[in-house]
Amino acid sequence: MTSAGTPWVELYRPKSLKDVSHQSEVVATLQNAVETGRMPHLLFYGPPGSGKTSVALALCRQLWHPSDWKRRVLELNASDERGISVVREKIKNFASLAVGKPQESFFSKKKDEDSMDVEEKKYPNPPFKIIILDEADTVTPDAQAALRRIIEAHSKITRFILICNYVTRVIEPLASRCAKFRFQALPPASMRDRLLTIAAAEGCSEQEVSLVDDILEQADGDMRRAVTTLQSVHSLAVGSQPLTKDIISEIAGLPPVAVMDQLWRALGADGTAATFDSMQKMVESISADGYSAKLLLSTLLTKVIVDNTLSELDKAELSIRIAEAEKCMMDGADEYLQLLTVCSHALGSFSRCTQESTRQ
Repeated sequence: MTSAGTPWVELYRPKSLKDVSHQSEVVATLQNAVETGRMPHLLFYGPPGSGKTSVALALCRQLWHPSDWKRRVLELNASDERGISVVREKIKNFASLAVGKPQESFFSKKKDEDSMDVEEKKYPNPPFKIIILDEADTVTPDAQAALRRIIEAHSKITRFILICNYVTRVIEPLASRCAKFRFQALPPASMRDRLLTIAAAEGCSEQEVSLVDDILEQADGDMRRAVTTLQSVHSLAVGSQPLTKDIISEIAGLPPVAVMDQLWRALGADGTAATFDSMQKMVESISADGYSAKLLLSTLLTKVIVDNTLSELDKAELSIRIAEAEKCMMDGADEYLQLLTVCSHALGSFSRCTQESTRQ
């Protein structure tokens, strides 16, 4: 059992590369870098919660002794520090520092069952530092250009690990200087095994364990979200109130199933007559409740894809509208307007389907 305030995401983060789930090709390649002590600049990209940051930190832990690795590694989140001033000051200053000598002991000792010393394992202790730049795709183009020059100037004593969700947002001159590794979304089976392991270690009740599959459905391949949701469920599991799928949806920031069903009916998806005014009021109500438009659109897309009344052409057009809305929101557009736009197109599609079925 852990202390109540400890985030499970950090507590159960892989401590070494062999503990990483699913990313076997990435792990095998990086394990070779650990054994040889030779490593290029790296670019990790893939969906959120797929283990990019965990792999980067696990790699650093295996390169240097626990008493030394933190002074050799600078970890930055580019979403907070993405301007050119940070690149020129914080990153450049750390990159230009001399490596220095290692601490006195770079050996780890293990004990077997008879408490006898097992052969000491030496850390590679490569002669360079590492800068981990998380969410590198949010760094401004000017800052990326400055970062490219820093990488060129200090490559002998500094390695960079760039982490991003969208590799296309990293300028080519910067990306071409790195070995690229694509991280895949974790499969449900792998995530389920990990969640059950955590649940057992934390003493979760049978009711909490029974909700693991619902948590995985809401997480959509994001291990970080799944672990955070499990911890939240465990924290809320007090009293006699039963835990339900709607509670998990609330914890994950998703609208409850009942709310999505109301929106679905407001679009005329059940074959009943629907109006723009009623749909607009429903969208306003959902937005006022503070639900994320991105998650709403993601849930809406899932329902559109499996719907039996829409034609394949309508599904394709609505999918494109949802993708365009998500792009606009990432560029800073108003969430309510984007959600209303998508729902307006969906209302029109369902209205046409209803009219065609009536004529037939």
